[in-house]
Amino acid sequence: MSIRICAGMYKSRRLECPAQGVRPTTDRVKEAIFSTLAQEIPGAMVLDLFAGSGNLGIEALSRGAHEVTFVDKSPVAIRCIEKNLASLGNQAHIDVIRADALSFIRHCTREFDLIFMDPPYNKGLASTITPHVYTLLKFGGILTVEHSPDEIIDFRPWKARTYGDTMITYIMRSEL
Repeated sequence: MSIRICAGMYKSRRLECPAQGVRPTTDRVKEAIFSTLAQEIPGAMVLDLFAGSGNLGIEALSRGAHEVTFVDKSPVAIRCIEKNLASLGNQAHIDVIRADALSFIRHCTREFDLIFMDPPYNKGLASTITPHVYTLLKFGGILTVEHSPDEIIDFRPWKARTYGDTMITYIMRSEL
């Protein structure tokens, strides 16, 4: 299965996606996310958590993100991300980390401008991990959580949109 980059310097390039264990973000949902975040991408430090094929992080890189960190626990996903990045020929300011999401969050000392989180649906991960991931955001940073509309994220969203069986919840870190 392949997916495409929607815009930016790598527009229309195809990315590979593991055949099993990954539910790639559809073009429609990806375009909606990046339309919402268009002003936030250039120069951003981005985390793609539960990265799968690297689809969201690579889209951010294509649109001018300064640095992208990809995290996934699956060795198949990590190989796919590395292959996709190699096909682009630009690996500056990129980290690919094989780790469980919670372990990465607990040990991470960096902060990010944008975080894309797309955990497996209907396992309670979106709701339980969101408060922990939130702490990795810089003030003014945005966490984008892709999840099932059936899973409620008990966190004050900046914005939320539903596209069929996918809900996108945007959470902005503010100084409270």
